[in-house]
Amino acid sequence: MSRLGRALVVAAAVVVLVATGACGAQEAAPGSTQAQADLPAPVIAVAHEPSAPEQLVIDGRSAPTQAVATDAQGTLLPPTDISKLGWWVDSALPGSGAGTIVVVGHVDDVAQGTGYAARFTTLTSGSTATIETADGQHLTYRVSRVVDAQKKATGTDAVPFDELNRLDGPETLALVTCGGPFIGPPLGYRDNIIVFAEPA
Repeated sequence: MSRLGRALVVAAAVVVLVATGACGAQEAAPGSTQAQADLPAPVIAVAHEPSAPEQLVIDGRSAPTQAVATDAQGTLLPPTDISKLGWWVDSALPGSGAGTIVVVGHVDDVAQGTGYAARFTTLTSGSTATIETADGQHLTYRVSRVVDAQKKATGTDAVPFDELNRLDGPETLALVTCGGPFIGPPLGYRDNIIVFAEPA
């Protein structure tokens, strides 16, 4: 697939991730009993790279990280179990020195409660997150900025797809979850919280 085609798929994937209720709600929306009940299962991928993420650690608490891919419609969903995270298998690799490493997670779910990715929403500039890779590396990233992007926005408040799709330029970790006010289906939460971090 061409770079442009790949970028379009990822842009669609990130929009679908946050725009169709991929992040649950602590309070069920009217007419809905489970925010994730109607979502398709995530596409679990096989990561053959020794530097693929296996765990993410924030403030001493870790979450297993599975490789996930987009489906035929360009949808990227994290693991259904909200205690786990998804590493987009077509994003950059930790320690590669270039590109954006995309890690996604559910902020919460009406049935499961608060997800590990809720920690993303508490990170501020200077906070750290560590990726533990399959080959035993421990790579620490320091938060450089946090973006609260409205899913439906097209201007300066829009999701920064170009940055999430980058395979060149400086190595960056992007932690993505839902946030802002809960507005109900189909968006669930109004916003995406995207935490950008650089190698420490």
